[in-house]
Amino acid sequence: MSRSPLTSSVEREVGLQKLLSTRICDLDLRPEGTLAECVEQVIGELRARGITFVPAYYLGEDDFWTADRAVSVNIPWYLANPTLWRLVNDHLFEYSREEVLMYLRHEAGHAINYAFELWRRRDWTQTFGDFRRQYRDVYNPNPWSRDYVRYLHRAGMYHYAQKHPDEDWAETFAVWLDPDSHWRRRYRDWQVAFAKLEYVDRIVELEGACRGSPSNVRLGLRVPYTDMRETVAEYFDIGDVVDKALMEYRKDLQDIFVRRPPRARRTTAAATRTHTANAQSAARFIQQHQQILVDRLSRWIGDSDRRLIHRFLRQLQALCTNEHLVVPDSRRTEKLVELTVVATWHVVDGIHRLS
Repeated sequence: MSRSPLTSSVEREVGLQKLLSTRICDLDLRPEGTLAECVEQVIGELRARGITFVPAYYLGEDDFWTADRAVSVNIPWYLANPTLWRLVNDHLFEYSREEVLMYLRHEAGHAINYAFELWRRRDWTQTFGDFRRQYRDVYNPNPWSRDYVRYLHRAGMYHYAQKHPDEDWAETFAVWLDPDSHWRRRYRDWQVAFAKLEYVDRIVELEGACRGSPSNVRLGLRVPYTDMRETVAEYFDIGDVVDKALMEYRKDLQDIFVRRPPRARRTTAAATRTHTANAQSAARFIQQHQQILVDRLSRWIGDSDRRLIHRFLRQLQALCTNEHLVVPDSRRTEKLVELTVVATWHVVDGIHRLS
């Protein structure tokens, strides 16, 4: 006897409510659905190139990142299964399958660089620059340069290869690894970028520099989702009445960012990025500069309250998503300064109200 659609709907709702009331650290998470497919696809791409080493993927805090000079790759916990993926797409910002594959390839580039310590090679330094150069969160790229590939560009990470030699390598590696990049045709007229791609091709495929067991398997810093004590509902601010003070930020956010045209809102995530002409969602912009904002704001309310700051930033992300706000590529540095000033003002104002 088949179950009625109503019964299935009720069961789904009960399951969702149970999920929302569960602390993140108490969830039993493992890559499922699209995320599992993406991870397996990238591992398959590595093996097809003769690289048997697999980065130490784990489910952790916000955003994709790789531990410094280690092999641990953080994947955001909220992409673990289809239900959580829908929640983040509905309440913070959209992730597409294509984007996740791009991030995984990029982070695999970092992990492999560290695992086989390629950055110590003299020819690596000659090609990409000094790995020990200071890493800056804010940088001023040349948008017309053809010395660097553009990969995470499609995910709103504009000119990311220009940030640091390590990012230049990871972006170049990701383009080289992606079977759909057609890099020999796409970059044939980009002399310097093409030379970097040929370098990756030479040392990885021809020389076999990434075959066998790596010299470095250090896991480094890891922040697993089991360290997160808030509930799923608290993380996404689901079911709570929006703080009235937050509504005051709405006007400030609208003054800082630009509203996405109504026509673009009806398109798919990939089409939207094209339609808005080099503009990314303000919510993703805040996420990408989260560490800078947390560092600045913690000066006013203390390091012990960083979790509160993270929640505050997620609330700003939710408002940006609700208002369809975007950041033009050409004004990213300017907008980061404006956002930092406004966020700091509101934090200080909040302290005064409580005192």
